[in-house]
Amino acid sequence: MVTRKVPKEKQGFKRVSAPGRICLFGEHSDWAADYGVHKGFCIVTGTDQGMVAEARAADRFTIETKVPDSLGRPSGRSRQMSCRWDPKTLLAAAKDETEFFRYCAGVACQMLYRVKETAGIDIRIERMDLPLKKGVSSSAAVCILVAKAFDAVYNLRMFPYELMEVAYLGERLTGSQCGRMDQACIYGRTPVLLVFEKSKAVRVEPIFCGGTINMFFVDLAGRKDTVKILADLQGMYLGSRKLQQALGEENERIVRQAYQAILAGDAEKVGSLMTESQGIFDRLVGPHSPKQLKSPLLHQLLGFKGIKEHVFGGKGVGSQGDGTAQFVAKSSADRKAALAKIQKAFPKMQCFALTVSANSPQGRDLSLHGDSQ
Repeated sequence: MVTRKVPKEKQGFKRVSAPGRICLFGEHSDWAADYGVHKGFCIVTGTDQGMVAEARAADRFTIETKVPDSLGRPSGRSRQMSCRWDPKTLLAAAKDETEFFRYCAGVACQMLYRVKETAGIDIRIERMDLPLKKGVSSSAAVCILVAKAFDAVYNLRMFPYELMEVAYLGERLTGSQCGRMDQACIYGRTPVLLVFEKSKAVRVEPIFCGGTINMFFVDLAGRKDTVKILADLQGMYLGSRKLQQALGEENERIVRQAYQAILAGDAEKVGSLMTESQGIFDRLVGPHSPKQLKSPLLHQLLGFKGIKEHVFGGKGVGSQGDGTAQFVAKSSADRKAALAKIQKAFPKMQCFALTVSANSPQGRDLSLHGDSQ
C-alpha cells in the first residue's frame, strides 16, 4: 500500500474526548430484539468520568495512553502501539487477543475501509478517570474516542450515527460481542433513548432532562461472568415466555415511564422505576441464569438500610450480576451521605458520582468534533 503524504495543514493536534456509558433501563433488550419477538427499548447516559486525547495526522497508526488502575486513577505507567497504515496490519492487530489496543486498531481498520479521506493518525490519551471493566463501557468509550479523533483530524464532519457505526463495527471486528447501546456515549452526558428492531437500524433519540437527577454507581467488588449470563439467557429466550415478557412488554412499559420521568426531571419517579425494574428482573429473568444472577452482593447493597433515607431507589447495571449497582439519590447532599455510608460499611466497594441534568456539561472536553490546540 502506498503511504499517503500528510498535508502540512493537518499536522496540528486536535483535542477529543468521550465519557463512559451506563444503562439506566432496558438491559438485554438490544439482543432480544434481534429475535423478532418484541422491539427492544433502553435508556442510557454518559458518565461523569471519561477520557481525553490529543490527535494529529501521521504516516502510521500510533496510539499511546497513560495506563490507569482499575478505578481510573493514574498508575504512572504508559503503553503504546505503533504500526504501518495498511489494512492487513491493522486487521491483524484487531484480531490479536494479546494486543492492549486491539479495539483502537479495529476502529482504525474500519476508517481505512470506509473513509477514503483518512490516512494514519497519532493519538495520545492524556487523561482518563473512567473505571475499567465496571459496566460503564470503557471499551466503547475508547472506540468512540478513536473515531472522533479521525473525524476531527481529517475534518470528516461525520454525523453521530456514523461515528457510532464505525466504533461499533471496529469493536466487533475484534470478536467482541458488544451491543449497539454502548456507543451512545457519543452524546456525552445527555440521556439517550435507543429503540431496537430486527433487521432495522437502531433509532436514537436524545432525552432532554427537565431537572437535575443526582445518581451514583457502585463497583460491588464481586465477580460475574457476562459471557455465561448472555449464553444462558439467549439460549432460553425463544422457549421462555417469562423471559420474553421481561425483555419485551414489561421492559417497554418501564422505559416509556422512565422516558417521561427524565423529561420531567422527576428523580423520585426514576428511582421508584429502578426498584420496580429490578423486581421484574429478579422474578422473570434471574431464574434463567441462577448461579450468575443470584447476585448476593447486589441485593445486599440494594437492601442496605443505612442508605434508605438518602435514595429513591436503585438497580443493577448492564448484564446484572455482582458487577455494578446504580442508585438515584434524593439530593446532592444525600448522595454524599450515601457514598460515605457505603464506603464505611463495604470498604472493598468503590463509588462514582453520576449526574443527569438539563445542563449536563458537554463543554470543550465533550464536544462532538474536537477543538484545535
